[in-house]
Amino acid sequence: MSIKVEIDEFHILHALKVRGFADAEQLSESVGMHAADIHSFLTTAGENGLVKHRSGRIKGFTLTSSGRDRHSQLLEAAVTTDRITALNPIYEAFLVPNRQFKKVTTDWQLIAKGDIGVVLPRLIDVHAQVSSILASASAVMNRFEYYQPRFDRSLNAFRSGEGGALARPLSDSYHDIWMELHEDLLTTLARERTDADE
Repeated sequence: MSIKVEIDEFHILHALKVRGFADAEQLSESVGMHAADIHSFLTTAGENGLVKHRSGRIKGFTLTSSGRDRHSQLLEAAVTTDRITALNPIYEAFLVPNRQFKKVTTDWQLIAKGDIGVVLPRLIDVHAQVSSILASASAVMNRFEYYQPRFDRSLNAFRSGEGGALARPLSDSYHDIWMELHEDLLTTLARERTDADE
């Protein structure tokens, strides 16, 4: 099955696998490519049965069964043993702020009552930790660098008073991006989610 668009097939299919559903503009933020080029890729990938488009409340492109198989092949080639060895301790380090971030979002939803100051200092601390983790991960696979500006944007929006920027679902909120990063690390390392990963 040939994809004729000269573009990084793995990065786009991987971002789509991690996101679940996404359009070209969203994928552009995940992979650092022009949305028009990604749209052309998705059109060709659709013709070749790798992706399909869905509309409705959750809309965008998603991988087909063939697309998931193709992604698995590309993932195996892209994630070498050396990269797995380097990323494993980075993932373990991620689990520390992951637990802290869960507490931040829980407190925001149940305790803060819209008062950003209740959780902002802890969110800033979590942000510093995940920024350091992303820097380490990016040194292993540079696609991880594209998470940083998205996290920065959501933090700044929340700090400026936009409460939904922390945890509003399906809005590229800080929580949305966090869940995407977590899934990305698990998928990249071919790890099954366990209680320790929550």
